[in-house]
Parts: sequence; structure tokens; C-alpha cells
Amino acid sequence: MKLSQKTILVTGGNSGIGLNLVKQLHALDNTIIVVSRSQNNWPQLTQFQPAVLMMQCDVSKKDDVVHLVKILKADKIPIDVVINSAGIQFTPKIIDNDFNFDGIENEIATNFTSIVWLSYLLLPILLSRPKSAIVNLSSGLAFFPKSGSAVYCATKAAMHSFSQSLRYQLTSTSVQVTEILLPLVDTPMTEGRGSGKISPAFAAQAIIKGIQQRKDEVYVGKSKLLPIMMRVWPGLVKRILSKY
Repeated sequence: MKLSQKTILVTGGNSGIGLNLVKQLHALDNTIIVVSRSQNNWPQLTQFQPAVLMMQCDVSKKDDVVHLVKILKADKIPIDVVINSAGIQFTPKIIDNDFNFDGIENEIATNFTSIVWLSYLLLPILLSRPKSAIVNLSSGLAFFPKSGSAVYCATKAAMHSFSQSLRYQLTSTSVQVTEILLPLVDTPMTEGRGSGKISPAFAAQAIIKGIQQRKDEVYVGKSKLLPIMMRVWPGLVKRILSKY
């Protein structure tokens, strides 16, 4: 898929991987719709206007998502690619005293439910395009959940299953469903956790390449080891991650 002179919607496009995707996709001569809950980093995106359009929307809220799509349809914006980059992760375990009970619904809606909403609501537009794509950012935690961040891991497993099912449904259409399996990326969400992180710029490059090649699944960095690990050492990996 030629990623040039396309209209691309990026959720969470004001930070981390999403922000780097916006910058790199803009450099490829695309029109970008940045969807974000806050206006953080919006000032640095104004330099790319009018090719970059910022729209405030909390994707964890259904009414916000429905309103966003209504605006896009009313303005007859021909979206070619949807990149679901928005995500949040709460690290306490459910058994911890500081576990955020009130954050459960928000974490699930942001990381998973919003993807279903956007896929359903934007599908008529995507189906009308000669070649289009839905791109979901995931991680190896979809296959090997760790002890902490149980809700986050569950949303990634749900995203993986949904991506597969949606891909089956859209096999004979113009819409490609691509899942990106990322390792630990150096973003605000992972600050202070882990080592050996890849840069968000490198992650964005790999994501763009996967979209261009219209791949079903893209394994980035250390995640390329996942197929081997699932086949050869599944028990060992589970024992290791049970301690984190």
C-alpha cells in the first residue's frame, strides 16, 4: 500500500508512538487526523498544519467517539487508514492496596472497546476506498501476560482476537487489518519500567513499513522472537512473566 497522499487517522497521536507516527507520515505527504484526549503537544503539531488536523476526543467514551465520526462523515473526509495507537496501563496488581478499581472501565475502553467502536463506525468509509487499513498496536503481552497490569494484558489479548476475527470478515474487501506486536517502547507510559526499550521513532518506522506491505501481523524488535517462544518455550516464558 502506497502511504503517500492518504488521509490517516491516528488515535493517541499527541504522544509517544502516535506522535512519531504523525511526524513520519506527514513527511510522506499524507493528511493526518490526530485524535487525542488532551491537547498536550498540540503546539508542536501546528507547524504541520493544514496537513495535520487535531481533534480532541476521549476514545474511552462512546459518545465522544460517535460525535467524532459524525464530524468526519459530515465533512466527507475520505479516511484511508485508521491507526489505533491510544493506550493506557495501570501497573498495580489487583491484590495491591493501591489498585485503581475506578480505572478498570477506562483502561478496557481505551485499549480495546474504542477499537471496536471505531472499526464499526468508520468501516463504511474504509470500504469505499480503493485500499485501506485498520492498524492495531499490541504487544507480546497478548500471548504471554505478566503478573502485573492484568487488565492491560487482557485488553491486548482481546485486541489480538478481535483483529483476527475482523480480518477474516474483511478478507474479500479492500480493508487490510494489521496487528503490530511491539516490545517495550520508550514512551511516557513505560517511564521508569524495564530496560532495552526501542525508541518510538523506530517503532513508528516499523509500523509504517508493515502498513505499506499490508501484513497481517508485524513483529517489531524483540517481539520477532515471539513465534519461536510460543512454539518452543511457552512454559518457560510463562514462569518468567509470572514474577513480574
